[in-house]
Amino acid sequence: MSFNWLSDAELDPHPPFTWLTACCFDLAVRAVVRNAELIPPDFHIEPGTLVVSNHLRDCDVPVLTAALCRRRGLRILNPLPFCAAREDLFRRGFVGDLLSTWPRPITWALGHVPLEGLFRILRVQPIRRIREFTLAETVAALRNAGFAGADPRRVFSARGQRELEEVLGSLPARVDQIEPSRLGPRRLAHWGLRRLRPEVLRALVPGFRATISGQIGRLVELISTGRVVYLAPEGVTSRSGRFGCVRAGAWEVYRRCAKPPPVLPVALSYDPLCSGRVRAVVGVGQALRELDAACRREFDARLRIEILRLSAVTCSHLASRFIAVGPRVFTTPTFARWLAHAGNAARQAGLTLDPLLTHASPMRLARERLAWLARRSLIAPAGSGWRNRWNDDVQPAWATPAAVVPYLDNALDDIATLDSGLAGKLAP
Repeated sequence: MSFNWLSDAELDPHPPFTWLTACCFDLAVRAVVRNAELIPPDFHIEPGTLVVSNHLRDCDVPVLTAALCRRRGLRILNPLPFCAAREDLFRRGFVGDLLSTWPRPITWALGHVPLEGLFRILRVQPIRRIREFTLAETVAALRNAGFAGADPRRVFSARGQRELEEVLGSLPARVDQIEPSRLGPRRLAHWGLRRLRPEVLRALVPGFRATISGQIGRLVELISTGRVVYLAPEGVTSRSGRFGCVRAGAWEVYRRCAKPPPVLPVALSYDPLCSGRVRAVVGVGQALRELDAACRREFDARLRIEILRLSAVTCSHLASRFIAVGPRVFTTPTFARWLAHAGNAARQAGLTLDPLLTHASPMRLARERLAWLARRSLIAPAGSGWRNRWNDDVQPAWATPAAVVPYLDNALDDIATLDSGLAGKLAP
């Protein structure tokens, strides 16, 4: 009897194990994230599809996978995609390094968790991201490229030498005497390649290109055999909230396929400025066919527009805009009218709107959100209204509610570029 709880079980070497792992992740994601899914009713993923999306948080892939696979009871209706992810996820000790601020016994234990096997089961594929090459990875790359016996003074730039001396006390005579364990936290700094001399960096380029080309080739092979592949065209999570520069990965995969694959645009928006579990709005579009890969600039621009068009405007986006540029003193009815006005403007511009803004009354949303913002000290009571306490010096990030405000305000700016007149209508 065939295993029909996994839609592509015939292509999987261990379908029951893959199904069990996927179900566990689906249940875990839905336990911590409230998904609102804007998906066509007849949605299905064709074999050999390339899925692309924006990249906002580290949890994007589990959230997207839960939405795309569409579990119904015990059955997973769509193929579990092969996800291109940062290469260092497969490095032993990655989790311990990632959580280095945790207590040492915990990081030591997590550092010995064999993640590679788990990622293989979850269909995660490594792809090298040069801009995030750490100092420890740079030292390893130098050894592999034949610089093991070289004098560090001839390999590292003046700044690189100074920073190594600060950690090691003095520079060793050879590159292979630089022990990553002695570099401390600095071994994880994402500036390793920027501390090399230009001629040394040029010597590493052919090896890097060969590695990346092989990884892209593996993704192309998966698509050609009918598997579904997901990657984020930006390559990295957005640090500012804005849609970043589209990198060459998606274009390379598309143009190297013998037959142009369907490209499925997907977009994630988060609604974090509220109580309870974080809300995630997943928008799924129609598959794009026969894209023109002759011009990479046009290909990249098309992906950007399609993804932004699917990016839902949430209540947190609008609240962030109001907090960032709105009046310093206001009332609850004023905020409620702003939510209704901004939501209507976004709808008339043809943007995707969070269902919550459509189905809940503006006054109810205003009361709930303002109460939450007050508990987080972003606003404070002022007579019969509220006083805005947010400091505009805060840098965009996910770390605190105050930092989320500029992050989502920037994201709303990008979405608003799809309509030339919308920016003015979104000014409180």
